[in-house]
Amino acid sequence: MNVLEKILEEISIIKTRYESGNHDFIFKKSALCTIVEVESIIRSHMDEVKNDGWIPVEERLPEDERMVLVTCQTKKGIRSTNRAYYDGAFWHGSGSMSSVTAWQPLPEPYKPK
Repeated sequence: MNVLEKILEEISIIKTRYESGNHDFIFKKSALCTIVEVESIIRSHMDEVKNDGWIPVEERLPEDERMVLVTCQTKKGIRSTNRAYYDGAFWHGSGSMSSVTAWQPLPEPYKPK
C-alpha cells in the first residue's frame, strides 16, 4: 500500500465520522463535499505514485549518457536493479543489459544536515 492509499484510508475514517455524527446539516454537507473533493484530487495523482518514478523504456529513454537506475528482467522473469547508461543504441552496466524494462534517474546524493 503506497502513501496515497494510506491517506485515502484515513480520510475515509474521518468521512464516516461526519456521515454518522450529530453535526449541523450545512456544516456536515460542506465538510463531506470538501472531503470528496480532496479524495478526488488524491485519486487523480495515484498513477504517478504506482511506478515510483520508473519510466518504461517503451515510453522513453534517457536523453544523454548519464548514469541511471535500470530494472532488468531475465527470461525466467527474475527482476533486478542495476546502474547503467544508454549510449543511444545499447545499455552499458553491470550484468546483462539485454532486457532493460524501465529506468529512472539516480537519486540525489546524501547531504548531511
